[in-house]
Amino acid sequence: MTETPTKRDGRKENASATQAALQMAALRWFSEQGFEKAPVGSICADAGVTVGALYHHYGDKKGLFAAVVEQVDAQLVQQAFAARSAVVEAGGSPWDAFLASINAVLQAGTNAPLRRLMLVDAPAVLGAQVWGDIRQRQGLGAMRAQIDALQVHGIFAGHDAERLARIVLGALYGGMDSLPAADADVHEALADIRQSLVAMLEGLRFKEASLDLNLRIR
Repeated sequence: MTETPTKRDGRKENASATQAALQMAALRWFSEQGFEKAPVGSICADAGVTVGALYHHYGDKKGLFAAVVEQVDAQLVQQAFAARSAVVEAGGSPWDAFLASINAVLQAGTNAPLRRLMLVDAPAVLGAQVWGDIRQRQGLGAMRAQIDALQVHGIFAGHDAERLARIVLGALYGGMDSLPAADADVHEALADIRQSLVAMLEGLRFKEASLDLNLRIR
């Protein structure tokens, strides 16, 4: 029997292309100018679509911004998991793979426009609920999954996974937020932040071992 070729849906393909073009153009404008100063007309002109297309697909400028923020957060997750997978494939330990994923996100945070977009504009523009939902679907959800996987190996045993995921992600975002605006100072600051984060994570990792030692000493 001859297979019937799958019929392409041109409308869906056009919609996807329009959304991709809008999000790419919007990311440039939001990163460079911030949400308030990014003109809808300029975004649409750069994307090669009408203003009506933006409102059709996203409702308004804020809806487009939410889509861009989610896309950026999803890309950060992909970068983190790619770094993690590279260590695992090279024969590294689950712990080293986890630290590699942390470092990948921290490194991405050296991009000052991206940092402002995710840490300043996103919560201010979208509000706590919408921004929290995006984090739950992307960064926070991925961090929770990593901690769940580490606990299978006995790492972070005794901690509530959801709570610990929020603590670790909060520390990671805090480290990114503390990076200086001047590019010349970023390298030294990044090394200091990385050292602090690893020390914190190492302390959390060995919580149970420390408790056992204290009990034996007593």
